[in-house]
Amino acid sequence: MTHRGLCREVCCRLSLVALSLAALILLSAIPAGAQSPATGDVRGLTQSQQQEPPAPQPPTPVAPQPPTAVEAERPKPEKPREALLLERGAILLPMGSLQIEPSVEYARFSSNRVTISGFTLFNAIVIGTIEVDKLDLDIVTGALTARYGLLDRLQLEGRFPYVYRRDAEILAVGTENQKERTTTATDWGDVEASILGQALIGNGAIPDVILKLRGRFPTGTHPFEIETERITTGPGPGVTRLKEPPTGNGFYSVAPGVTLVWRSDPVIFFAGGNYAFNLEREFLRKNGATSDFGKIDPGETLELFFGLNIALSERVSVNMSFVDSITKATKQTLPTDKEEKKVVGTSSNDARLILGTSIALWTTDRWSGALTVSAGAGLTRDSPDFQFTVALPITCRNVFKLC
Repeated sequence: MTHRGLCREVCCRLSLVALSLAALILLSAIPAGAQSPATGDVRGLTQSQQQEPPAPQPPTPVAPQPPTAVEAERPKPEKPREALLLERGAILLPMGSLQIEPSVEYARFSSNRVTISGFTLFNAIVIGTIEVDKLDLDIVTGALTARYGLLDRLQLEGRFPYVYRRDAEILAVGTENQKERTTTATDWGDVEASILGQALIGNGAIPDVILKLRGRFPTGTHPFEIETERITTGPGPGVTRLKEPPTGNGFYSVAPGVTLVWRSDPVIFFAGGNYAFNLEREFLRKNGATSDFGKIDPGETLELFFGLNIALSERVSVNMSFVDSITKATKQTLPTDKEEKKVVGTSSNDARLILGTSIALWTTDRWSGALTVSAGAGLTRDSPDFQFTVALPITCRNVFKLC
């Protein structure tokens, strides 16, 4: 065989090998079960390639889980600061809301009264008699206060007190003529009515401004209608005392006031004051004749206060305040006098420091209740030694829907 013929045979065989390899590569690239695009013949496939692919299995069903219980939305409790600030006149009820607040207050007064019958020499030597009287007053006041939101920025308020008073007096303390005397009385006190309106809604350093007008009516037993008696403790003429203690002061009063409120959550600051005009009144006997008291003009009273309220949580808050009431001296005009005279010793200064707390007891969509407790300490001679108050304000948010 010539050299040229040998080369031709080798090329042919190499071409056949290349074609065979190309066919194998193409067959391996065809997926199992697929037919030849030209004839559909599958005789060249292996047995495993001729089998149909397994049908897809449906996904395994997942057992349904019980639905998770959704906790009902809890009613938002009334802010406890409201209970104390409502009492202070620092906030108002919304329109249509009614609040009924039963309360009990106890106040304790004690004082010593020194009486000198005679005269002194060089402010050291006393010629005559010296009598020291000790007086203790216990006053328990059960009151029912009603507040109603007439408009969103206008509120009406009324207070109806019932008073138990006990006066324990020791006359001529430390002498052989010492005498103890105790009297009690139970009756209605002086009823109060108020109207409050928010004149300005604050923003930042500008405070909320709430105006108030309070009226007081002499519904209690006043000292000018109680019979008196003479008590002797020695050779002197004795002293005149009421047969029973009064539960009211006997005068009409009108007191305009203002309260300023700054809010900086969780702290609320408030300050303000009011000026009470105690109206002059003439007291007559039952037969129409003018009594020995004549016309009495009680002095006006200026009251200043400030404090703060701190919300410790959604249900608990504390309150601290200072109150100072300054009353001018009383003036009297007797039937025999042409001009009124000042009654010595009738001016007073009553300063108190009050601490309080409030706890929200329950809250629903329309009802809420809280417990407020406060205690006050007297800072001046005319103040009570201490006072203690417990109140239970109950609020209905919409009285028109039949609370």
